[in-house]
Amino acid sequence: MSKIFRRIAYLRIGKYIEPILPQFEDLGNTLRKAGMEVSLRMYLASAIMATILSFFIGTPIAFGVFFLAYGEFTWIEPLLIGLLIPIIVILAFYFYPSYEADNRKRAIESSLPTASSFLAAMSSAGVSPDKAFVALANESIQMEISEEAEKISRNIEILGYDLLSALELAAENSPSKLYSSFLEGLVSVVTSGGDMTGYLTNETKTLMREKVREEKEFIEGLGVIAELFLVIGVVAPIFFVIMLAVLAIMSSGSGDEGTVLMALLTYVLIPIGMSVIIVIIDGMQPEE
Repeated sequence: MSKIFRRIAYLRIGKYIEPILPQFEDLGNTLRKAGMEVSLRMYLASAIMATILSFFIGTPIAFGVFFLAYGEFTWIEPLLIGLLIPIIVILAFYFYPSYEADNRKRAIESSLPTASSFLAAMSSAGVSPDKAFVALANESIQMEISEEAEKISRNIEILGYDLLSALELAAENSPSKLYSSFLEGLVSVVTSGGDMTGYLTNETKTLMREKVREEKEFIEGLGVIAELFLVIGVVAPIFFVIMLAVLAIMSSGSGDEGTVLMALLTYVLIPIGMSVIIVIIDGMQPEE
């Protein structure tokens, strides 16, 4: 969504949604965990404006499509579609931050073992924790954890946070409980003056074992997905095609209904089934 649209929505609607902001506190927390650099007020204003526009744009289009398709003016179906589109839009706005937070969570947890190993190496070389996070942020590697380290170093060097406050803030805003636990353990070690190198080394070993376990679970889960693909993508379509063909032969009426059902199966149900499988695999797959 463009910044211009957000700005217009904020200026037009933002001042009217102040009373409902406390009811969406959880959404505000999700926005922070998703790393979306937008305030709750601006996001809600954008969602409301997009919902209103989708109704006033989608409804006339629905009327036009139905008129061109059937050659007559109808009310019920286009109006239902015109009401359905805003509902889909507002639900998309509500659940999108959770989707982004989940993607960010998986990316952080995937790169956390590497980051922990890096910090352990820096600690064994006598580098202080704040300098170690600065070094991690400056590494030329495309990892989500590097962005997290950059936020910690920015809070320390620019905003004047001390190390413990910066780590606690990062743990609070992280979508990953594993990463939050890692940072909280780091805070405890720094506060108590414990063995930083030993803690990071043990955490690295634990995280590596957990990553190997997740990879094995993913490989095992692919077998179940393969069977699901065979059922939805191969066996079920063949069965329904044969059944529809037999019903069309046995039916004494026209074959229009069979043709419609065949088109529905081919162009709607099978693509939806394949899309569901893709979403499941994407949710199971560990981030690189």
